[in-house]
Amino acid sequence: MPPPVSTGLIIFSPANLHRAAWSALLAQQPNIRLLGSAGQAAEAGRLARSGEMVTMLVDLPITQPELLKPLQATLPGAGLLCLVYDYDLVKILPLLQAGVLGCLARTATVAELSRAIIAVGRGELALPPQIAAQALTTLARGKLPGDSLVEALSEREQEVLSLLAQGLTNKDIAQTLILSVRTIEAHLRNIYGKLDVRSRTEAALWAVEHGYGADHLKRDR
Repeated sequence: MPPPVSTGLIIFSPANLHRAAWSALLAQQPNIRLLGSAGQAAEAGRLARSGEMVTMLVDLPITQPELLKPLQATLPGAGLLCLVYDYDLVKILPLLQAGVLGCLARTATVAELSRAIIAVGRGELALPPQIAAQALTTLARGKLPGDSLVEALSEREQEVLSLLAQGLTNKDIAQTLILSVRTIEAHLRNIYGKLDVRSRTEAALWAVEHGYGADHLKRDR
């Protein structure tokens, strides 16, 4: 029997130490051939040959669909495997819709990581069976959990949330939007209710996870 075809692996992370650690860990894994690592999309695009079976392991502090677009544009033939902190369906579904083939929790074993890398390189979906079933069912229905929350926010509330995600105080937000602090406080109460969060920190975390940061504010304007 011919030997199994190895999967080319590119490691993408903006952190030098993370790239070095993943390279050291995965370089000797069977049926995986390390092609290199990169901290920028352009660097990653130069590491693979056309037609090669490649998985890109993506290690980002916050994994958002818009952050993956440059990688997909630079290396369209690679399967993306994203490291996530947990299997939260609300966070994973947008990644799958953006073309990601696999999501793996950081608590996974090396063996699980290796299997996921090989599966994604073959063009297969790499998710725990239960999460995969839920994700496919939800995608088939055409509606994501949490969609109604985003739609429920008014344009002004989205602006407030974007500035909140940047760490601005109520006074700073009021000055930026030329509104009173009381008006900002009222907007925040409405936002908390619509997002079902209880604090400024929870709202900021939700905003960052869903892309309501500086880039979102620029797009809206």
